[in-house]
Formats: sequence, structure tokens, C-alpha cells
Amino acid sequence: MGKSRNRARNKRGEFWQSDVYNRRAEAKNLSMLLSLAMNRFRWVNLPDTCDERFLEMTLHRTGVATICHAQNMPDVWQSLIASPYGEFNAYGIPVRWRATGYDQTNYDVSTENGELVYYSFSRTNPWNALEIFARKLTHYERTEDVNLFHQHKPMVFIAPQEKKLELANMLKQVAGNEPAVLGDTNFADLAANVTKIDTEVPLIVEELAKGKQNVFYDALLYLGIPHLAFEKGERMIEHEVTANTAPTNIMLLDCLQARRQAAKELNKRFGLNIEVYFNDDWESYNYNYENNLEALAQDKVILSQDESFSGLIGGAENE
Repeated sequence: MGKSRNRARNKRGEFWQSDVYNRRAEAKNLSMLLSLAMNRFRWVNLPDTCDERFLEMTLHRTGVATICHAQNMPDVWQSLIASPYGEFNAYGIPVRWRATGYDQTNYDVSTENGELVYYSFSRTNPWNALEIFARKLTHYERTEDVNLFHQHKPMVFIAPQEKKLELANMLKQVAGNEPAVLGDTNFADLAANVTKIDTEVPLIVEELAKGKQNVFYDALLYLGIPHLAFEKGERMIEHEVTANTAPTNIMLLDCLQARRQAAKELNKRFGLNIEVYFNDDWESYNYNYENNLEALAQDKVILSQDESFSGLIGGAENE
């Protein structure tokens, strides 16, 4: 029974292809949200032997990581996976943990040779939330696909078994923008024995797009990324703008302050100079600013030359 069912499903590949497409769509949305999440912060003066990408990925997957060094290698700092193992101080902070990596790196860490880094003050990780948001976005996208499919194929045909292939071939020709030509007898038989059912599915793509946008805005709020939370109906006063952006700012600060707390402890105890900021592309800003100044200066030179040339022409005309 099981084998025959699998053969039926795989005969045309429709079942497994749909499942694969669903999973790929969800993976696409999860990748997008993860890229947004992991690029919110910029670590400055992190030791060269640390990997910022691995540090942020660990924080997003498990909620905690460690910046530390092995006891016998005090100058080689690493950003690794942290695994606390049962000893806590009065405030619930682990006093000992294991630092592990993917190359069998594995050693004990305490406050004497490292510090824990948490994703946020709540000491949770965002992975479950990112997966939920990704799945909800995928539901809207796949529903939109189905709705568009019904607009593309808005009818269901019922025909006798012996006319099934004939009808299918004709519809393929029509769908492929080819002329569908049948002999008089065949056409008459087919027309007399085919029933058409109009599915009458309304086009709701616009409504689905609004729903998807709301889910995306919820994800941005969760990540603390500034966004327009609703359609602008009229000019907002400053107090309304501040109130609208306050939850977003708090969510972002929740994550930033946890990272800064770890950097502060590392700098105080080990003489490092690590800092964490909101991420922005200062290199591009500086490059554009410098080159804009050069272009402006060049434009002034050209303008000055043009004015001098115009003066000479005007003087010649007056003579």
C-alpha cells in the first residue's frame, strides 16, 4: 500500500516538487531575515584572531557566545561557542563555561581568560522568531502563487475518460498560444461531452501583499530596524514620530547594550579596546564626501574659467 502510494505521488512529481518549493521559499525568507539581523552591529577593534561573522551567527543561533583565549595562549583571542556547565554566581551568570569551535577547539573558560557575550539582556536567541516570521512570509507568498494560478487557469473541465487526452492536448495548445484545430466530428463530440466549471476565484494579490508587508514590519520591529510602521495619512508631529519609533529603538538597544556590556568587561579586565556600534557604511560616506568635495572644487574652477571666457566675449562685443 505504501509503495503504491509513493509511486502515485512520484508519477508526475507534483507532490515532492511542491514540498521542495515550499522549503526553498521559506529558506529564502529566513536567509533574508538573518542577513538583516546579523548586519545590525559593527564590532570595532575586535582582535584579528576573532571572527565577527561567527560571533554574530553564534549569538543568533544560541543566544550566547564567548570571546576568550586558552590559558596557554594568552595572545590568541577567539570568538567561539559558549557552553556553560552549571556554576553560577548570585545573579545567575555562569562563572565557568566551555569554549568550542568547529576544528575540535575545546577548552575551559572563566572570567580569568574570557567573557560571555549575550544576544540581548533577556539572554534569549532570535532563531525561533526568525523561523516563525519566515514561515508566515512564505504562507503569504505561496497563497499568492495559488491565487495567481487560478487567474491563469480559472476553469476546470470534466470530460469522458476517452476524451481526456484529446481535451488535454487542445488546452495545451491554447495555453501555448497555438491554434487548437480539431476535425468537425471530433470537435462536435468533444463539445457535447465536456462540462466547464468556472472556479470564480477573485484576485486578492493586493490584500495578500498588505498582509505580507505587515508580517515583514513585525519582523523589522522585532529586530529593531527602523521602518514606516503604517501608511502615512497626514503629517505627524515630533511627539508622534518619537512614540512610533520608540519600540523599535528599544528592541535594538536591548541587543546593542548586551554586546557593549561584554566589550566593557573585556576592556576593563584584559586591556582590550573593543567597541560596538550600530552598523553603517562610513567608508562609503567618507569616500563620497571626499570625492564630492573634489568634484565641487573642480566645478568651481570650470565655472571660474567659463566666467572669464564670457567676460572676454562680452568685452569683444562691446568694442
